[in-house]
Amino acid sequence: MARVLVLTVDRDNDLGIKTSIRGPVVGRRQVLTAALKLGIADPEESDTNAILGALSQHDALLENGADEDEVEVAILTGDEKVGVRSDRAIAAQLEEVVSAYQPDEAILITDGAEDEAVLPIIQSQVRIDHVE
Repeated sequence: MARVLVLTVDRDNDLGIKTSIRGPVVGRRQVLTAALKLGIADPEESDTNAILGALSQHDALLENGADEDEVEVAILTGDEKVGVRSDRAIAAQLEEVVSAYQPDEAILITDGAEDEAVLPIIQSQVRIDHVE
């Protein structure tokens, strides 16, 4: 049995700025709600695609994975002032999610290189098996 955490990161906190949703957002229903609210607030926001990609990956793992595998999905948000402040927020949220869920591995879904910059922060707390 593996506990898999599907993550997406909004390093500049567009989700919070445009919808007032604070991270971490955990669970399929909450993540789907966040994606819809962000997509309605800004239909051209690339973070919406990353969130939907995380949901798609989550659902695919549940459909195609071993029956005993547990899969969770989460969004981590940073700060509009990308840098130390946003990375600390992401690290704190990741610690909260990892503590609550205790994943064996993670899959990171991003919308580009800026969000991938937090890879070392994530790897410090959970093994990443795939980045998309």
